[in-house]
Formats: sequence, C-alpha cells, structure tokens
Amino acid sequence: MKFVKYLFVVISAMIFISACQKELNFDVDGIARGSLKKDVTGDCLPSTINGIFRKDSVLDNTNFIDIQVDLTNTGTYEIKSDTVNGYSFKGTGTLGITGLNTVRLYGTGKPIASGTDIFTIRFDTSVCKINVTVIGPGIGVAVFTLGGAPGACSGAIVNGTYTQGTPLDVSNTALITVNVTAIGTYTFGAVSTNGILFRSVGVFTVLGVQAITMNGIGQPLNPGITNVTASNNTLTSTCTFSVTVLPSGGSTAAVFTLNGVPGTCSGAVSNGTYIAGTILAASNTVTLNVTVLTAGTYSVTSNAINGISFSATGNFATTGVQTITLLGTGTPTAAGSFNYTATAGITTCIFSITVVAVPPPANQDYIPETAYSNWSDKLFGGTAADTSYIQVSPNTKVINTLTYKIFEIKDLGTATDSFFHRKNGGMYYQLYDDSYGFDNPFNKDGLLLDSSLATNSTWNINLGNNTINGTSATGLIVAKIIAKAATATIQGNPYTNIIKVTYTYNYNLGPGNVIYAVEEIWYAKGKGVVYDKINDEPVTFTEVYETTRLQIF
Repeated sequence: MKFVKYLFVVISAMIFISACQKELNFDVDGIARGSLKKDVTGDCLPSTINGIFRKDSVLDNTNFIDIQVDLTNTGTYEIKSDTVNGYSFKGTGTLGITGLNTVRLYGTGKPIASGTDIFTIRFDTSVCKINVTVIGPGIGVAVFTLGGAPGACSGAIVNGTYTQGTPLDVSNTALITVNVTAIGTYTFGAVSTNGILFRSVGVFTVLGVQAITMNGIGQPLNPGITNVTASNNTLTSTCTFSVTVLPSGGSTAAVFTLNGVPGTCSGAVSNGTYIAGTILAASNTVTLNVTVLTAGTYSVTSNAINGISFSATGNFATTGVQTITLLGTGTPTAAGSFNYTATAGITTCIFSITVVAVPPPANQDYIPETAYSNWSDKLFGGTAADTSYIQVSPNTKVINTLTYKIFEIKDLGTATDSFFHRKNGGMYYQLYDDSYGFDNPFNKDGLLLDSSLATNSTWNINLGNNTINGTSATGLIVAKIIAKAATATIQGNPYTNIIKVTYTYNYNLGPGNVIYAVEEIWYAKGKGVVYDKINDEPVTFTEVYETTRLQIF
C-alpha cells in the first residue's frame, strides 16, 4: 500500500515537472490523428511555400509547402493534396508529439500552365486550402534588400529548438523582412555558421516590404549564441540574426511563468496594424514578459479568435525576467477589440488585439462627389472676405431627367448658392445654368472633363440659343486639355496628377463665333479643383482663385 502511494506521488511530481512538455504517446492503432490548422475561410494556417514553380519545369526537392497540424494521437501519417495543373504535394512519416506539429509536403510533377493553383490538403477528416503561383518562362530574377541591412535583421523571428549535435528539422525556420523593388525569382539565405544555414527559394509577385521564411538545415556544432548572416541574391545586402544552441544531451523544457498570470499579461504590447480581411504579416506580433527559473526550450500559444492566433517557440539561454515575441497568423474576420489567452504549460494570461475596419479606398476622382466632401478657395490677392466654402450635399436633384450631386456654397453653415455636377466613370458633367454674359440663364448639361483624353484633346459644350441685349445669339464653350500628370504647390499644399483644362467662351450673333472670356481650371486627382483663373478677351481683368484647404471623403 505504501508503494502504491509513493508511486502516485512520484507520477504526480513527474506530471508537474513536465507540464510544459508535449506528451509522447502513440495511439493504439499507430496512426496519427488530428486536424489541419486553418482560418475561417479554410486556408491552411499558417503555411509556407518554398521553391520556384515554373510552367513546364519538373519540380524538385526545393518545391515544398509547410503546414501545421494539431495532433491528438501520435503515429504514422500521410498528408497529401489533390493533383492540380499537373502537380501535387505529399508528406509521410511519423509524428510522436501531440499538439502543434509542422509537416513538410514535397511537390511532384510538372506544372502545365502558369497562374494561381488552389490545392486541397487532407489529413484525417480535416481539409484546408493553399494557393501556389506558377510563373511563365519570362519571369526574371527579383531585386530586393534585407530589412535592417547592414545591421541586425529587422523583425527577425527564429522558430524551433536548436541543440548541439541534433539535425535541424522543419520546425527550424527564421522569418525576416525584405523590400522588393523588382518582382521575380529569388534564391537566397544565410552563410553556413556553426554547422547550420538557412535558405529560401521562391518568387516575389508583389513589390514592397514583406516577410520571407528561411528554412534551417544542418546540425549545430557548438552550444551558445550563434550569429547568422543572411544575404540577398546578389550578396549586396546583408543582415544578421542570432540563434541560441542548447548543449548536447537532449533539450530540456524551460521552467518559466507568464508575468501577470492569471490576469492581464504583464508588459503585453501588440505590434503592427490589424485590418479586417487582411492577412497578418511579420510585423503582427505580441511581446510578453516572462520570468525564467530554469533555462531551456519554451512554447507559448494563444487560442484562435476572430480568425487569428499567436505562438512562439524557442530557447531561454538565461534565467530572469525576459521578453518573448509571439507571431500572429491568420486573417482577422471582423473589426473590434478581442481578448486572447496566452498559454504556457498550465499558466495563462490575457492580452488584447484591436482590429480596425477595412479603410475605404482613397478617392480617385478629379471632381469628388462624395457626400460632405468640402473645400475652400480664396481670391488671389483678396481679403478673408473673398474666401468661399463649398460642400457636397448628401442629397441629389433630378433636372431634365438627369441626377446631379448638389455642390453647396455655404456662409456660416447656411447654403447661399449651389451648382450641380454628375459623373460617369472618368467623365464629369456640369449643369450650365448661369447666363455667362447672355440675357438669360442657360439650362444645358455639358462635359466638363474627360480624364481619359490625351493632352491637346478638345471638345465643345454647346450652350444653345439665347439673346444678348435682345439680339438672338448662341453660346459655345471650347474645352482643351493643356497638361496631364502635372504637379503644383497651391497655398503651400503639394498636388500631383493634375489635369489642366482651358475653357474658351464664345458668343455668336450671326457672322461667327467671338471669344469673350477664357478660363483655366486645374483638377487634382482625388482632390478636385485646386486652381481657377478667368479673364475677359481682350484682357481687361484677371481673377485667380486658389484652394486653401480641402477634406475629401
């Protein structure tokens, strides 16, 4: 009886000591079971694609994808995809640790056509999807620099456990940021140091700053901190990151606590911007404070809420209060504030992430008509009293079967006058309802601007019949684009993508058209009218109005 009681105490102590370790236990039938990690849309989460997938090129051992499975029962596994566009992916082996495991699936076959292929990955009863881009023969080599070069790699995140004398596996990766200035293929990595190196092969399909995952290979020779130097294709850009190698004899789990348990995680800081519907990037991380009692390997994960989760693995080389970085994966599905539970062994704490709504696309109109957009213009050389405030009303008005947006001229919030605009794609129209020097107001819909036309293009605005001092007359405005893609600074504000148009006003009493005024208007893309000059002909006066401020929605 004493022996049984003693055995219970020993087993309890072993369970307590190994609480942070994953269970090693094979299922009775020897087959691994669990589920593929995926987001709410069904995409594999997280996933890494390595290799260059080119039309009519046979795949080799550099063409693979890494996915994660949440294992409930250990054992042998076969995870594979369907065959799409002439190629497929498959991985086999044995998984001996429950919980999250990274599995590598190698590609076989030969892509038949270029484009984006959607593969369905299957494991046990679960499925997830992953997109692979196949390029054509004309894609060249990418041009890019490493974030943080020539110093420490910015945003570097090292994953996996590194132990002296133990070969690296698929969990040993390093995530760094790059700035791509020309899309294309890449083959780059880190110089072999202390028996290990990192490399990545793939295709950059977009420009700008982005994250890339390098896969570790080799076997660490010596314990301690190893500084690794990564370089780009051409060896013109390098940066460094560090890897902590544990001594041989088997890795031991660290003994540590999350600071702030069981409440709010101490020192929790969320990094990066979280936008609903936008996949997380390398900048989307959370830093937490921990207190390490015994050095060793660690693993911290969070629950998955709103389509995203956070995790971190690595090694504590020293004891004491330290900071760890959890990398976010997935795609937020909704805007709002969400609480996540970080878990390390049996300890938990809570941190929050704020997801913002998808920002509306920037206005690209040359004459914005969005409700409540407003601007002010001032007579050049005039006084404060020569300033006008114009606001787009949320209301519309139907005139001659056409629907117009109402542009209101306001004085202390009260509309004192208005004019009417409408648009059709890149064509902008105005209701010409003033008299323009004739006896009576016109009532004519006319094309104010066609943003698709080239420089020196012209068009006519026929105002129709009227009278001048009682004599029958017709009105005509001849419009001409005199510049496109121009830049200017108006009242201290810089503007780009400006289209400049002149409007020549004519009257005709019978013998022919006579020019009596010329107006020049500058339209800035996404801003509206920023400059307006008008003079009579022959010139006896000139008035210039410049936009002083604007607010476009």
